[in-house]
Amino acid sequence: MSLGTGWAQRGPEMAERTDYRIVLGEGATSSIGPPAKRKGAARGRVLEGPTLDATLISKSLRATPGATDLIKQIPGLANPATWAHIATLCVCVRFGTARYLDIWDADHFDYFTDMQRNVAECRAWFSAGGYGYWGEPATKSGRVNATFRAPTAGNYVCNAELESHGGPAEVECLIDAFSFGPLPFSGFINQPHPATLSAGDHAFRIRQLTGSFFFAGLTVWKV
Repeated sequence: MSLGTGWAQRGPEMAERTDYRIVLGEGATSSIGPPAKRKGAARGRVLEGPTLDATLISKSLRATPGATDLIKQIPGLANPATWAHIATLCVCVRFGTARYLDIWDADHFDYFTDMQRNVAECRAWFSAGGYGYWGEPATKSGRVNATFRAPTAGNYVCNAELESHGGPAEVECLIDAFSFGPLPFSGFINQPHPATLSAGDHAFRIRQLTGSFFFAGLTVWKV
């Protein structure tokens, strides 16, 4: 079988290793007999991209505890007609002042949330357990780092779209080094995060705490 010209040929130096010894593996005496069908997420919420409707995002903001006090301080939070779209970052599109989307420790489970399907459905999956039979380490180390540029100093809204899977989940969201604290959710959410930013690059970060979830995207708005 040819691997093509892009593959380097390994030379006889491999025979010089002394810290590894080849042995004969002993597999199971019968087939492992995996389940005939892998259980996956409900297919009812296939996305075509993040929410770009400022009215829906403002509605979610107003429904969040603490919003009343913030709106007294920043009345524009309640007036989405004046919001200006700044950036969008997700696995299928990136535009505006979006700079980088770094995703760490996402999970690829073939025929369920493999990379091809995640890109087609515009989301990334972070598992937290339940697939030990297949060798899953059941870690909760998923990370998202979405970097964008704020064109001017002022007030912004960073809207994170998330969806838990198989039960509730919890993440920590940050803007640069400032933490908004634990965010519990069950099912799909738009969760706006208001922030006062200086002009220049900023990073919105998501850290997995508990549960499995999908990251569907981040949109940033100038208020």
